[in-house]
Amino acid sequence: MTSTHAQQHLARALETADRLKAGGWESVETLAMLAVELGDDHAAGRVLATARQAADRLKPGNWESVRALTWLAKAERASG
Repeated sequence: MTSTHAQQHLARALETADRLKAGGWESVETLAMLAVELGDDHAAGRVLATARQAADRLKPGNWESVRALTWLAKAERASG
């Protein structure tokens, strides 16, 4: 896959994420993964903030929450 194709897929993912409501552990995980992939892009901070806010409203207690919080921690480290 070329860099251009990867950028197109990432842009589509970001556009889709912007239309969805973050409210469950799946959204926290996905947004954190997206923030990692966005790297230094200006949108990464916004996506990460949305993931943080969603995580703050949820109660951990299952493997899905562990996975999501792990991705969130990874995204936080990646953001500097």
